[in-house]
Amino acid sequence: MATILCYGDSLTWGAVPNGGRYMKQLRWTSILDELLDKEHQVINFGLPGRTTLWEDPFRDGRVGVTYIQAALETFGPVDVLIIMLGTNDLKRHFNVGAFEAAKGVEKIIEKARMPNSQDFPAPNIIVVAPPNIMSPTGDMAETFSGAVEKSQYFHQHYQNMAMNNDCLFLNAAGVLQASQADGVHLDTNGNKLLAEALEPFVVKLLS
Repeated sequence: MATILCYGDSLTWGAVPNGGRYMKQLRWTSILDELLDKEHQVINFGLPGRTTLWEDPFRDGRVGVTYIQAALETFGPVDVLIIMLGTNDLKRHFNVGAFEAAKGVEKIIEKARMPNSQDFPAPNIIVVAPPNIMSPTGDMAETFSGAVEKSQYFHQHYQNMAMNNDCLFLNAAGVLQASQADGVHLDTNGNKLLAEALEPFVVKLLS
């Protein structure tokens, strides 16, 4: 039985557009577990508001690069690490774009591959470029001001970074769109499509 750690933000955690959390069986991590016939351990370690490496003045404990090594030791040994982060990096108060988000994911990859106190082997890594942000609504319209255009470059920068770091790459925007309800999070169909797109990647790494 292999361990697959899904390291992300609210899109991985299972946030319902405009509030709430999907029931466990509707989250893409659980759907992936089903597609793998529950033969492996798929761990949802998503956290709403998590960034790659930016300290959020409004939310504590959200820096992805800070906690990746602890996560890998907590759940280790981890065979496959799926990283889907960067959406929160595009919040207005960080003032960065997709290029910087990709560099943040690269730092997480570097940390994930560093020696650890348990001598666990480094995991195989799948980098997922987050879906494009589509016309945020409500409070998120202000929070993600300017992010719609910036998110169009996720694919380009993440693909280049993944290739340079010998990781498998999936462009989420190529298989799904963010929910029209809030322009940021995944609807139930988006969760299903993401799981279905990731399943062959995981199978390839475990074969």
